[in-house]
Amino acid sequence: RWTHHLIVYQTNRQCTGKLRTCPINFKIFFDCAKQLPADISVLIRGDHGIGKSQSVYQLASYFNLPMVERRLSQMSEGDMIGLPKLDDKVTKFMPPDWYMKACTEPVCLFLDELNRATPEVMQAAFQIVLDRTLNGHKLHEGTRVYAAINTNGKYQVNEMDPALLDRFWATDLEPVDEDWFAWASTAIPACCRMLL
Repeated sequence: RWTHHLIVYQTNRQCTGKLRTCPINFKIFFDCAKQLPADISVLIRGDHGIGKSQSVYQLASYFNLPMVERRLSQMSEGDMIGLPKLDDKVTKFMPPDWYMKACTEPVCLFLDELNRATPEVMQAAFQIVLDRTLNGHKLHEGTRVYAAINTNGKYQVNEMDPALLDRFWATDLEPVDEDWFAWASTAIPACCRMLL
């Protein structure tokens, strides 16, 4: 079933020449995301507070991967690419610890608030998403990359380069009541569920 949703996505993308505008619910998203290979980066788009970040944590748990989350809106270029050092009369960049962890072991690397980042930080994210590398340091083959953004005109966000957007398997999430009830059945203590 997940392949059907991926085909519908690709067909819609090719026919319209625009980013996918047909939203999916969390169940379909999880069905598809669980089947994607580790080297496919996933972009989750939607309104704030619908559970985009929580869905990435659930996928990390499903894949049994440690979570490495970075809010790109709070990062500078140095936080992304690291700091320079002199090594045998040449300058090299020492990558940050979070990125090296994603290179040395499989993790769920979550780049949150991508479209609130500065252009320099977005360009570093572009290299991670496109090449799975940053300044010569390659991500572990088992590392999965996810990003999330808020969409529509009511947010103070930066425009994203279409070339960056094209490097993702992108999906617009629109939760339905069943999504919330499924989440609440495990997240809310049993004593409080009777109030729902």
